[in-house]
Amino acid sequence: MNVSAWSGPLKRAGGALRAMGVGLVILGALSIWAPQMSGLVVSVVVGVLLILGGLVRSAFAWVSPGWGSTFLRFAFGVFAIIAGGYMIVQPELGSRVLAIALMVYFFVDGLTALLLALQLRPVGGGAWMLLSGVASLLVGVVMWVQWPASGEWGIGLLIGIKLLVDGATLIGLGATAIGHDEILS
Repeated sequence: MNVSAWSGPLKRAGGALRAMGVGLVILGALSIWAPQMSGLVVSVVVGVLLILGGLVRSAFAWVSPGWGSTFLRFAFGVFAIIAGGYMIVQPELGSRVLAIALMVYFFVDGLTALLLALQLRPVGGGAWMLLSGVASLLVGVVMWVQWPASGEWGIGLLIGIKLLVDGATLIGLGATAIGHDEILS
């Protein structure tokens, strides 16, 4: 791994990394403070996004006749609209489904962060990335063990914890970039 490939961009982004880290810590604390509310809000937001995506997909089916079956593309758009509406009307059940998707996300995110930590080790800040990866994997395991209850309150709580750890990771990486010029040069 070429250390100079990471050193310049990391050093220039040090202040921005710390500022984004503080923002993530604040969002994480809010999510932990009201986990069930956070989980329901996430479910409703995803529902709204599904409806918007379904509307666009349905419209696309009619304005692009050369891209396969118009009916099938329109049907997928309608399905997305129905799924989004259902998530808005039944956010508790929607949050259970989101819990499954988040489990997969946290496992993939954790493995990716662990691999990145191995690449960052020569530059500095790899320990912070390692911490982030381990936290993601632990969050995924906790959600898996607690499902379906994790869909009700776990999404808000665990996303809050993940945001706190990611915020601390960015603060640590930013501090490393700003404070250790000898490592980065």
